[in-house]
Amino acid sequence: VSTVGTAKAVVSTQSTGDILVRGTTFVCPKGKNKFLAVCLVCGEMVCYQSYCCNKSMFGETYGPCNVHAINCSAGIGVFLTLDKCTVLLLSVGTQGVHQTGPYLDKYGESYKTSRNKALHLSPYLYNKIEEMWARHEIRPLVWRSILFNYANDNGRTY
Repeated sequence: VSTVGTAKAVVSTQSTGDILVRGTTFVCPKGKNKFLAVCLVCGEMVCYQSYCCNKSMFGETYGPCNVHAINCSAGIGVFLTLDKCTVLLLSVGTQGVHQTGPYLDKYGESYKTSRNKALHLSPYLYNKIEEMWARHEIRPLVWRSILFNYANDNGRTY
C-alpha cells in the first residue's frame, strides 16, 4: 500500500514555502505549540516535539506524533517536520529516527546546507519514502537505528 492521495497531494505538489504557509493556519488544540509536522500517510498536520498534546494510552504517555500514528496507521508514523524539513519515522512506542527530507534546493542540497533558500520536492527522495512505507521497512529501520545507537553508547540510555 502506498501513501494515500491526500498526503501525496499535500506534499508532492508544494514547495516548502507552500507547506509553511499552510502551517501558519494550523492551531494547536491546546494553543501552545510552535513546531509542526505533516503526516505523510494522511496529510494531517500535528504538533511536534511538544508536550502540549501528549495523551495517555495503554498505560504510557505518548507525544502528539505518536498519538496520531497510533490512530492513523497502527503506530508506524511517517512525518515531515516543518522546522527542519526532515522526515520523522516512528515505530510503535516512543522510538523514532530522523532522515533527510524529500526537499532540496536547486543545487540538490538539503535543508541543513541550504537554509533560507527555496526548497522543492525531489521525486526521487519522496519515492524512497513511499517505498519504505509500502515495503514495511520503517519499523526495522527504526529498531536498527536504536540498536546501533545503544551499542555505540555502551548501553547508556537518555
